[in-house]
Amino acid sequence: MNTTTRRFPRDEELGKKDDDHDKLGKATPWASWRARLRYRKRRITALCVGLFVLWLFVHHMPEPLGPVEKRYGQGGLGTSQPFGQPRRGPGPTGTPPRPPQGTQTEDAKHYFSGPIKFYQLGRTLHGITKTWGYQTVNRNVLFAASNLRSASVLIPIACDMAKWNRNYVHMVFMGRDNMDLDEILEINGVDREECDAFWHDARPDYSEYSSESRAEKSVAAALGYINDFMHPQVIITDDWAQEDAFFGTAVQSKTKLQRHPVVQLPKGAAEKFEWMTRLDAGSLSAWHKSTIDILIHAPSESSGSLIRTIKSIQDADYQGLQSPRIIVELPPEIDPPTKHFLDTLVWPPSIKENPLQASQLILRHRIPTQKLSAEEASIKFMESFYPAASGTSHVLLLSPQAQLSPLYYHYLKYHLLEYRYSTYDEEDRAKLLGVSVELPSTQLNGTSPFTPPGADVMNDPKYSKQKGAAPFLWQAPNSNAALCFGDKWIELHSFLSNRIAKQHSASPPKPRAKLVSPAHPSWTEYLLELMRARGYWLLYPGLPPSETLVTIHNELYHPPEEFAPPTAAEKNNAVEPLKLSEHEAFIVPASPPPPPSTHEAPLVPPSRPLHVLLPFNADLPEVPHMAHVSHAGELLSPADAEEAAAEYAARFRREVGGCGKEPKGKKRVVKAGSARDLFCFGDEENEEFENVAALPTAVAAETLMETSSLASKSRTSSSSSSSTAAHTREAVAELVGTVSDGVDRPGPTTAETGGEADSKYLD
Repeated sequence: MNTTTRRFPRDEELGKKDDDHDKLGKATPWASWRARLRYRKRRITALCVGLFVLWLFVHHMPEPLGPVEKRYGQGGLGTSQPFGQPRRGPGPTGTPPRPPQGTQTEDAKHYFSGPIKFYQLGRTLHGITKTWGYQTVNRNVLFAASNLRSASVLIPIACDMAKWNRNYVHMVFMGRDNMDLDEILEINGVDREECDAFWHDARPDYSEYSSESRAEKSVAAALGYINDFMHPQVIITDDWAQEDAFFGTAVQSKTKLQRHPVVQLPKGAAEKFEWMTRLDAGSLSAWHKSTIDILIHAPSESSGSLIRTIKSIQDADYQGLQSPRIIVELPPEIDPPTKHFLDTLVWPPSIKENPLQASQLILRHRIPTQKLSAEEASIKFMESFYPAASGTSHVLLLSPQAQLSPLYYHYLKYHLLEYRYSTYDEEDRAKLLGVSVELPSTQLNGTSPFTPPGADVMNDPKYSKQKGAAPFLWQAPNSNAALCFGDKWIELHSFLSNRIAKQHSASPPKPRAKLVSPAHPSWTEYLLELMRARGYWLLYPGLPPSETLVTIHNELYHPPEEFAPPTAAEKNNAVEPLKLSEHEAFIVPASPPPPPSTHEAPLVPPSRPLHVLLPFNADLPEVPHMAHVSHAGELLSPADAEEAAAEYAARFRREVGGCGKEPKGKKRVVKAGSARDLFCFGDEENEEFENVAALPTAVAAETLMETSSLASKSRTSSSSSSSTAAHTREAVAELVGTVSDGVDRPGPTTAETGGEADSKYLD
C-alpha cells in the first residue's frame, strides 16, 4: 500500500491489530481528494477571518494609538491625502461642535479641543527642498508670530534679512487669527516678488475656537513638522509679552527639546536690532553662546575715573542681550568713594527684579604694596582672566579712563557674531585677534600721529569709489577698550609663559627696545610680539572723527604702575619697593611717560541705531577686503602682511626663542591655543615637527608670480571666478609651507577674483 495515503505510519510494534490499520489505510482516489479539499477550506476560512479582523482593527483603531499617518508625522498636515503628498485645500469652515451641556470650558469662545490638522502647512513645507532643510546644518532662519501685532513687527525684519541674501528666510504664522495669509501680507505691504522669503501658515483647523491647551499643542506640533522639513538654525520671535501666552510656553518647551536657539526682540526695540539682518545663520545660531567679561585694572587714587567708567557700563543698552560680567582689579589702597560705590553697586540691574539671579560683579583686591616690575605686572594682569571655553568666552579690556557709549555692546555683539561665528571664510577670520572699540589718534609710540585708512584703499574693487571712514586691520594692541577672543587670550597665556621661561633660562635673550609707549601697560609689548609672529590683527572701527563709541579721558590719567614714578612713600623709604627683575625682556624707560594725547570726541547717542552709524549700510566687510596696517603704521597688502609675519616669526624663533636651524624638510607644528612652537628649550621631540614639501625659494617665488598672474586674469571672467579662486588658494597654500615658514596665506575670495556675487552670500 502506498505510504503517502496513510494517516498514521504502519508499525506492528504498536500493539494494534492489522485490520484496524487496513481500515484507515484503504482509501479511494475520491476520498483522498476530499481530504485535501477539507483541509484547504480550513486554511481559506482562517485567512478570511484574519483579514476581516485586520480590517476591523484599522477602521476601529483605539484612540490613544491614532491613525497610522498621524503616528508617522504626516497625517496632521491635512486630511486623507496619500502619505508624502502636499496637503491642499482651505480646510473646514464654520464653527466646530460645542461640548455637551454642563461641560466646563475655560473660555466661552475658545472651547474646541478636537484633533489638530494643518491644511496649509504641508504645501509650503514641501516647497522648500532647495533650502537643504533635511540637513541639520543649513542656512534656514525662521521668524514665528502668534498674532497680527507681532507679525507686523517681524515681517519687515524678515524681508530686510531676505534682501541681504545670506540666509533662507522663513516666516510662519501661528495662533488663533483666522485672516488669510495673503491678506496678512497685503496689510503689511509685502510684495512676494520683492520680499524673497518663504511664508508658512501653521494655524490649525478651527484655530480661532481653539482652547488654550489645543492652541499650545498646535504650536508645538507645527514646530515639530517644521523641524523635520527645515531644521531652522535659529527662531526669531517678538517679545513674548507681546505674543499669546500659549505661544511662548510651547516655543520654550519645544525648542528646548529641539535645541534651537530662540531670539526675542525686545518690545519697541526692533529698529535697534536691525543689524542682525546682516548676519548669516551660523552667526545667529550663536546668539546665546558667547559671553563677554569686562576686565578693569584700577590704579591707586583713581576713584573718579573708575566710577565714571562703571557708570557708563551701567547706562549702556543691554535690552535683549546677555549682560556682561564685570571684573575689577583693585589696588592695595582703596579710596573711600570707590569703596562706597562698590558697596552699593548692583550688577546686573535685573537682580532687583529677580533676587535669585547671581551677581555678575567680581572684585579682586591686591595685598602686596610694593611696586611691581614690568614682567610681574604683565603676569598679574594676564592671570586676572582665563576663558571658561575658548570658543565662547571672551574678554573686553577696559581702561579706567574710558567712558563708553550706550551702543558699545551692540557694536561688540554684532562684530563678535559676524567675525567669530559666521559659517563663511573661517580661514581668514582665524587671523583676527579681536575687535577694538577705540580709534587711536597716535601710533604705538604715543607721539607720531595716526591717520586711519579710508574706504578707497581697501583690498576690493567694489570699495574703490567709496569715500569716508572704513573699518581696518591694525597689527597693534589696544589697552583702552578692546575685545580679545577667548582662543587668542589662551594663546597669549601660552606665549607669555614660554617667553618668561626663556627670559629666565641659563642663556636669556637680550632685552629688546620697547615699541609700545610706556603710557600703555607692559603686557601690550608681549601681545605685540605674538601678533607680529602669528600675523594677527585687531579690527578697528570705521567711524568719522566726530563720533566715537568710547572716550578716553586724560584729565585723571594715571600711568601704569610698572612705569609710574616713585611715590612719596617710596621716596621717604616708608615702603621698601621691590627690586626690579634682572631678567626684564624689554628696556624699561628711565623717566615716566607723559600723559597720552587723545581726541575726546562726543559719544554716539543711544537714539542713533547701529546700522545707521556703521559705514556701507552696516554690511561688515570681509577680513581680506579690509586695509591692513602694520605695527609701524604702513599700509600692507594681505600677501605682504603674510610674508612679514613669516619673516618675523623665523627671526623671533632664532633671536628670542633660542631655536637653531630646523631639520631638513621639517617645521614646527603649530597647535591651537599654544605658542610653544616659537620657543626651543632643547626637549623638543619628533612629534613637535611635521614634514614639509621641499620647494626651492626661487621656484616658490616664480610659482607665486604665476599664481598672482592667474588671479589677475581671473578678474576679467566672472564665470570662472570660483574655480580660479580655488586653484589659486591651493597653489598659494602649497608653496607657503616652505616660503613663509608654515604661516598660512589666505587665498583670494570670489569677490577678489571678479565674481558677480560675494561668496558669503547665497547664490
